[in-house]
Amino acid sequence: MKSRSLLYSRYFTYIKPVIKSPIIKNYGPAIFSLLTMSILIFFAIRPTVETILVLQKKLADSNEVLQKATQKAENLSLGKKNYDNLDQNIKEKISAAIPDTVSLKSLVQTLEQTAKIHEASVSALQIQPLVVDTKVDERMGTLSEIAFTFNTEGDYTNLIALLQDLKTSSRLISIENLSISKVIDSQTLIMSLSGKAYYLK
Repeated sequence: MKSRSLLYSRYFTYIKPVIKSPIIKNYGPAIFSLLTMSILIFFAIRPTVETILVLQKKLADSNEVLQKATQKAENLSLGKKNYDNLDQNIKEKISAAIPDTVSLKSLVQTLEQTAKIHEASVSALQIQPLVVDTKVDERMGTLSEIAFTFNTEGDYTNLIALLQDLKTSSRLISIENLSISKVIDSQTLIMSLSGKAYYLK
């Protein structure tokens, strides 16, 4: 009981005089109302502010993507202009290196003729399965590849020369794997290589 009366006495001693103060009486309700309104406005505006920040971030990302796309379009336009200004002989070499059709015949001829020049016999030539699509003239071609495996037999010097010629052949060829093994009871070597030729489709 004493503790309760002590609590009330403290209330009357410290708090009641503050409440009865003329400043609190005059401005207390206004301050309380402003404080309540500020809290309510903060929680009401917060989702809107967060949405605005998210939208600004998306807008900045979209602008960056747009700038990159614009730069890419300008580079492509400049590249086409430079290509159109090339000498006709260079254009023909580029067309032979990367034809706009699959052109398996030219690939097979390149491999066989290179082997023949360097006195190497072709023991196997395998073209991996591929889907042949009709090229659309108006559309810019995409670089595609033909995977193949090529086995030849010959002496070491001729096989090395054959490799050098394939690197500089008119048809663009990249060699991915290469192995050389010796034929049993013979001086000849077997060279097995897997590579890719390219074309536009």
